[in-house]
Amino acid sequence: MPKTKAPVVLVAGTYCYPEVWDDMKQAFEERGYEVHAPPLRHHELPLLEGALAMKDNSLLDYRDDFIELINGLSQPPIIVGWSMGGLIAQLIAQEVEHAGLMLLAPAPAAGIFAAYPSMLRTFQHHFSRWGFWRKPLMPEWESFIWSTGHLQDEQLMRDAFVQLKAESGKAYFEMAMWFLDKKRASKVYPERITTPVLVIAGSDDRIVRTPIGKTTALRFEHGKFVELFNQDHMLVTGTGLPRVMPEFDRWAQDNSL
Repeated sequence: MPKTKAPVVLVAGTYCYPEVWDDMKQAFEERGYEVHAPPLRHHELPLLEGALAMKDNSLLDYRDDFIELINGLSQPPIIVGWSMGGLIAQLIAQEVEHAGLMLLAPAPAAGIFAAYPSMLRTFQHHFSRWGFWRKPLMPEWESFIWSTGHLQDEQLMRDAFVQLKAESGKAYFEMAMWFLDKKRASKVYPERITTPVLVIAGSDDRIVRTPIGKTTALRFEHGKFVELFNQDHMLVTGTGLPRVMPEFDRWAQDNSL
């Protein structure tokens, strides 16, 4: 009998709405994969309702929701995470059995340098507020298009923007101020992840600078880093998706996934 393909679990990032994975989900399904793409906790709610509900969400809450999902699957999955979801995917992978890990422009784990000017500019509107750690992070159009999709078609970015959700101030405290977080929620233990790891980043990504992806890949025993030149943060749709999937195909073939 031919080997059954591992299921794929997609972990979304900051501001993401459930439909953000639609294009990539279809691409995986066309390749014969069973795909699971649940929203992060409270990200299915309308913007303002979600802002109230999720402001205290921890990265560990997001992690635990996916651990529960994965423990219910029939076989270990390939875990795919984008942006903040790339960090969450690592937190998940170090706790559960899985077949492989693909990280798309992953947010920095605790200890990885992240004070790049473009990243500081992107989030200054949030971190400049007193008590930001207990307030929701809200999307802003100018910041969103400048940092996330400046090389994309503007209509695609407008269609995405109107669907964006709020994000947890607590989760951003855990990422940005990890050295003050007693729980070290954003701490990744690379030695616990011995499966193949593919990290893909765009050379022109302003919201998660490219060296973060390269540093992340180098931490893993079986890590591979791919830089896509003239590419921004939009790796799961737009110009990014048709460039990401061939990289996944080669990696999956090389590792019998």
